Amino acid sequence: MPMTLPINSNYHDKDAQTLLEYLPHLQSQLSVGEEEVAFLRRFLRRKEVQATMKSYKSISILSYRKLRPVSMAAVALAANIFCDIRRCNDHSELSEELLEILSKPNVQALLYTHDVVAKRDYDTGNCNSKVDRQREESNVKVVQLVKKDEPLGVTIQENENTGIIEIARILHGGAAHRSGLIHVGDEIHEINGIKFMGRNPDDMANLLARITGPVTLKLVQRQEEPSQKRASNTRVKALFSYDPKEDTIIPCQNAGLSFTRGDILHIVSQEDPMWWQARPEKDLEGMTGIIPSQLLQERREMLQELTTKKEVKSRRARSVSPCKVSPRIPRSKKVKKVMYQAVQNGEFEMGNIPTYEEVELMKPDPDHNRPLILAGVSNVGRNELKQRLMGSNPSQFVDVVPYTSRPPKSYEVQGREYNFITRREMESAILARRFVEHGEYKGHLYGTRRDSILSIVDSGRVPILTPSAKALRYLRTSEIKPFIIFIKPPSSTCFLESRLKYNAMFTSEDGSATPCSEGIISAVIEKSAKLENNFGHLFDFVIVNDDISRATEELIKVAGSVSKDLQWVPAAWVE
Repeated sequence: MPMTLPINSNYHDKDAQTLLEYLPHLQSQLSVGEEEVAFLRRFLRRKEVQATMKSYKSISILSYRKLRPVSMAAVALAANIFCDIRRCNDHSELSEELLEILSKPNVQALLYTHDVVAKRDYDTGNCNSKVDRQREESNVKVVQLVKKDEPLGVTIQENENTGIIEIARILHGGAAHRSGLIHVGDEIHEINGIKFMGRNPDDMANLLARITGPVTLKLVQRQEEPSQKRASNTRVKALFSYDPKEDTIIPCQNAGLSFTRGDILHIVSQEDPMWWQARPEKDLEGMTGIIPSQLLQERREMLQELTTKKEVKSRRARSVSPCKVSPRIPRSKKVKKVMYQAVQNGEFEMGNIPTYEEVELMKPDPDHNRPLILAGVSNVGRNELKQRLMGSNPSQFVDVVPYTSRPPKSYEVQGREYNFITRREMESAILARRFVEHGEYKGHLYGTRRDSILSIVDSGRVPILTPSAKALRYLRTSEIKPFIIFIKPPSSTCFLESRLKYNAMFTSEDGSATPCSEGIISAVIEKSAKLENNFGHLFDFVIVNDDISRATEELIKVAGSVSKDLQWVPAAWVE
């Protein structure tokens, strides 16, 4: 009788069981010794062997159709998960652990390897070198171009598998793109008789940059036909400045496009998930350049922030005093309080990393003017500019009257300086999210209501606001659609001269008037630089308040253009 041996149920395999049952018959037919049969019996009973057999059968069944991975962009998926967790501001241990795992180089390398493997076709085939040579000869093409005082418009890379230099990307508007004969993936064998096979890609890239005049390229075209890709018409506002000469990972610095924060860029191609092709909106006919994609820039910013945090923690750990008891340091009796606190309305997440913002042109609506926000720090001259702007056209430019829970002073009038309400009424309105900003100062509540702004807009006039910097994120919504003007101080010398010229007085923290001094001016310049660094991507225009009369004229001119000219605004604001 055939022998049936007990097998671990967790690794039970029918084929292994069949072989075990067939062993006695095999032994009788082949006159095999008992030792060989015992060896085979032990071998087939091993759980690793049975698991391998089961895996082999699964792969064999699926080999009849092409295997497809669940995702070909594990790197991008991990980066998106990283961003989502950061936006949630979840500081739990599990979240912090996951962020640390995703930021490790070996994990990122593993995900990158997965994507590389996922994009390859591992179907077996006959590797006949003679057939390959015939196919290569049939795909050879010679392209002749005339390269003037411009780049060729391509970037190259070395194929990791073959070692052959090939076209990595084609820049729109360049000589290669205009020819229509060169495609991504084409292998470069010769340029002007110079062989590329076995050469260093960096040396060949420098050679391409130096060549001028007629250019003859010997290429082997890729096997698949180039797909017709639709050009992108996306416009974005750059929320950071970029210089390709300072970027160490850009594929080709000569092909990079530099820009400054606030520039409007036309994104021509987003085919490469890490490097987009773009041109300045004002240069509609020029050649495109490559810029870091939103995904790449966010990853870099997050890794930089993570590195900075680790360095700060390391410095703090080294700076701990070795003394068991440290002397008590007396705190200052004056505690600086923030006048306003912004109210979250769900339209902007504090964890967002400013990279690019999709924008569209919006036509001015004469019946609904955009509110003007004068952003800046205390003592930079915002209130003076606001008063002069309202004085230039009192029927058009209107101040937004804030609310407060404090009792009115003898000279104050309800609805002029403040709208005076009870603390209970104000707290109820705050809980109902009717305030775009609010705060407490000396035991009293202050704030600006959303309907106060919108009622002025509905009346056909222009509301003027001077909120705190923290409120800018929450005022910049599709409902309010403000135009934000940053009031920037000039250099310290010019600042001092202009303020002395008008005998300007500064307001101190306790509300008293203080004469102009170098210390106050230095503090204003330092705070302004910090504010511009943190919130500059939200500004629509910048006015340097070097002279109050000149700055007023510029402000009046800008305010007039906002109500007449097309303006670039977030795409979500345009219906």
